Amino acid sequence: MKKLILFAAVALIQTVSFAQNSSSGQLSFSENQSVFAKNQKFDTDGTELYNSNLDLKAHKRLGLGVMIGGAAGLIGLNGEINVVPEDAAIAGLGFGTGYTSFNLGWKHNFEGYYLSPYTKVGYSKWFNTSSGSNSADGSDVLKRVLTDEELRTNRFNADFIVGSFGLEYNQLEGELSGMNLFGEVAMMAEIKRGVFVPTGAVGITYYY
Repeated sequence: MKKLILFAAVALIQTVSFAQNSSSGQLSFSENQSVFAKNQKFDTDGTELYNSNLDLKAHKRLGLGVMIGGAAGLIGLNGEINVVPEDAAIAGLGFGTGYTSFNLGWKHNFEGYYLSPYTKVGYSKWFNTSSGSNSADGSDVLKRVLTDEELRTNRFNADFIVGSFGLEYNQLEGELSGMNLFGEVAMMAEIKRGVFVPTGAVGITYYY
């Protein structure tokens, strides 16, 4: 699992580094531009600048990043498409010891400046269909949902409805415009068993 975390971190760093190198030649006319060349807004001095989080998301509609905890499990890769600045469709793929997860949902953004709140609602599935030495009993969420037999055999499917409330930091100006750091609290309701599990997540997203 440490290898998975390291892989996800390296992949995100390489993505940003590649974009920085690619854009440096294209955007030589300004030193205060985003690491990505597309979908940018500049002030009269040539600095990338947005009036609010919704202004940024009106220009940058695609977000990609990493989330730790919450609907993803231990760690996950998440994507976000801003249908309109206030609302986005979200999807993610997550991993943990002894299980895999995927999630789909809808996010509503409230207008703010550097700090802005948001809510999310969606569906998340955690599963494992192959027995092995890795057990999911290391997950506090799954220990509250699965039976002892399911944990022992490591064969299970858990379906959750997830509601979240979070706060995000939006980088609205300069070279890192589009960077987003977030933290959220969530309630996961397992559909078949009727079990409610509170949890939380933190992560980083970059909007293109």
